[in-house]
Amino acid sequence: MRSIDVIRLALIGGVVLLSLLFLIRILPVVRFLLIIILVVLLAMVLVYFLTNTLKEKKAQKAYESTTAGQIAGKISDCEGQLLRLKEERANIEKSLRDLKQKLKSATKLNAGMKSQTEHLVQGFEQELQLRNTKIIFYEQCLQKLNTLLKQHELLTALEEKKAELDKYREKHYDELAKMENLRWEVERETVSLETIQDLSTRMQHSEQLDDVLHLQKELEKMLAP
Repeated sequence: MRSIDVIRLALIGGVVLLSLLFLIRILPVVRFLLIIILVVLLAMVLVYFLTNTLKEKKAQKAYESTTAGQIAGKISDCEGQLLRLKEERANIEKSLRDLKQKLKSATKLNAGMKSQTEHLVQGFEQELQLRNTKIIFYEQCLQKLNTLLKQHELLTALEEKKAELDKYREKHYDELAKMENLRWEVERETVSLETIQDLSTRMQHSEQLDDVLHLQKELEKMLAP
C-alpha cells in the first residue's frame, strides 16, 4: 500500500474513532452498538484500501509485461545506477581533494608515506575515471531508452487513431451502402409510379374487355413481390 494511502487510512480511522468515542461518552446506553459500528466501519475501510492496492498492483504488473513497461523499467534501472554512481563520484572527488590538500600542506613527509599517499590518490583517480565512464554510458542508455519509449508511445497512439479511423471508414461504407440501397429503392418506386400512371391512363382510354384484362394483368405482375 502506498504511503499516502496509509496516511489517508489512518486519518479516516482516527476521525471515526474520535467521533465514536465522543458519542460513547455522551450516550453510554448505545456503547455496545457504537463499538460494533466502529469495527464494521474500520473493516470496510481496510477492505476498500486493500482492494485498491491489489488492483494497482495488478495493473502495475500488467503494465510491466508490456513493451512500454519493460522500457520504463530499464529507464528506472538506469536512473538508479546514475544516482548511485554520481553519489560515489561526489564522495571520491571529496576524498581526492582531502588527500591532495594533505599532500600539499605536509612539507615534511617521509618517502614511504608520500608514496603511499600518492598511490591512494592514483587509485581514487582511477575509480573516478571509471565512474565517469559508467555515468556517460548510463546517460547514453537513458537517452536512447527515453527515445524508444516516446517512439513506442507514438506508435501506440497511431495504432489507436488508425483503429478509430477504420471504424469511421467502416461506418461510412455502411452508410454509403444503405444510401445506395435507398436510392435503388426510390428509383424502383419511381419507375413503379410511372408504370402505374401509364397503366391508369391506358385504362381510362380502354373500351375493350381484352384491353382492360391485359392492363389488369400488367398491374398484378408489377405488384407481385
